[in-house]
Amino acid sequence: MAVYRAPNGGKRKNPSQGKYYRSPSGKRSIDDRKTYYKQKEAAHKKKRKYVVAVIVVLLLIAAVTFSIILIGRGCSAEQKQAVQPAPTQPTAAPTEPTVPLYTPAQVNLPELEDNGADGYMDDNIYIWNAKGFDLFLGNENSALNYANAISSFKEALGNAITVYNMVIPNHTEFGLPARLSQEINSNPQRDNTTVIYSNYSTAVIPVDVYNAIGQKRNDYMYFNTDPRWTSLGAYYAYTVFAQTAGFEPVKLDQLEQNTLSDFAGSYVTSTWNEDLMENLDTINYYTPASNIECSLYRTDEDGRTSSSPEKVPLYKEITDGEDYYSVFLHGDNARMVIDNKDLSDGRKLALVKDAYGNAIAPFLCENYDEVHVIDFRYFDGNLKDYCTQNKIEEVLFLNGIMSANSALQVENLFRLFQ
Repeated sequence: MAVYRAPNGGKRKNPSQGKYYRSPSGKRSIDDRKTYYKQKEAAHKKKRKYVVAVIVVLLLIAAVTFSIILIGRGCSAEQKQAVQPAPTQPTAAPTEPTVPLYTPAQVNLPELEDNGADGYMDDNIYIWNAKGFDLFLGNENSALNYANAISSFKEALGNAITVYNMVIPNHTEFGLPARLSQEINSNPQRDNTTVIYSNYSTAVIPVDVYNAIGQKRNDYMYFNTDPRWTSLGAYYAYTVFAQTAGFEPVKLDQLEQNTLSDFAGSYVTSTWNEDLMENLDTINYYTPASNIECSLYRTDEDGRTSSSPEKVPLYKEITDGEDYYSVFLHGDNARMVIDNKDLSDGRKLALVKDAYGNAIAPFLCENYDEVHVIDFRYFDGNLKDYCTQNKIEEVLFLNGIMSANSALQVENLFRLFQ
């Protein structure tokens, strides 16, 4: 019986007999090879037709299923719309500017004391003259994102609540020579804050502290070893807010000064840079002249704000090994209510803040019956409901420029209205 060899050297079926066979020479004739490839092509065509048919059936099933879902959702949405009010959380703000371009006051800032030394990078921190600096990489898009968010917050809070917005430039803007800022590609912060103040609703009141801090740039406005500002920097920002909000700021020399020495900020603990360790900071903080009581609401392990307050002093007593900056407001917590027992005119402020707000709150409590300090990173309530329940008619959003240009932090701010 003749046997043919398959292309791979194995056996194949005889097209006429349906059995495996081999030719005496072990090779296939031309006719046999033609027959073999015709059968192979026919099998491939049959397989392709089967696959195409399966795909068509699956697509038809998916289309029908999707249509059913859409119809069901549409009916459900119409039913809900008939019985439920419109959502109260912030809506998307307009992308186009709603106010004329904000024009900051033109002030000639003093020259920065510059010894001509060069700096260097250490673990993403720029070191110059034994001081640490964060690079600012924010741009117009990130500034617009923050401005639109503040506009939507004002819309959500309503006309009964006055909304202020303060953005704090960081140390790099005032403490680093322009020649070095340009060299390390740290973006100008004056341009960024101008975009923010120019692109939110006219109902939001800007509190522009740029010039007030810049005019004191050679003073101790920021720490050497930490990204946050000192009490002195916070005080000058407080005086600008007082002028904007219409009250008389307390004078610094009327307050008792307290001091913590050898503060090693986060630049030290993240790099252990020897130059920074030789230039540790001093924290000055000021005891209010008024009778103050504080209620602290911490965040538990599950991220929930405690409903039971702790009665604490305004400033924390620091022990060895603790973060010295936590002397302000006992660190970053979900909420603290500072009650001025010497005032009774009913004026209350919600301070919605990042870490920059800790040092300014002790000054604000001199002018408000109550200051409700809300750290948006930890607070789990609804800000509008909270203001209504506590009869708060003024809200100050106070954030460092790094937070204002952070998409993650803006997202955290939106959680206040969920």
